[in-house]
Amino acid sequence: MAPTLDTILEEIAELGLDDQEMVDEIIRKRVVEGKRAEISALYRLALLEREQGRIKTGSVADLFGSL
Repeated sequence: MAPTLDTILEEIAELGLDDQEMVDEIIRKRVVEGKRAEISALYRLALLEREQGRIKTGSVADLFGSL
């Protein structure tokens, strides 16, 4: 069975402050890397959709004109 978030937080609270700071730094870096990966995947998808002609480009006036 996977540990619950409360269990993990309790175990982290039992660590010394230096170790808690290290856990904090590791988690922050993983979150940043996760966000970068997500942005990269969305960018690659947008490029693919553009290559396939599923994305239109134009000005704001063009957008409102098409509505």
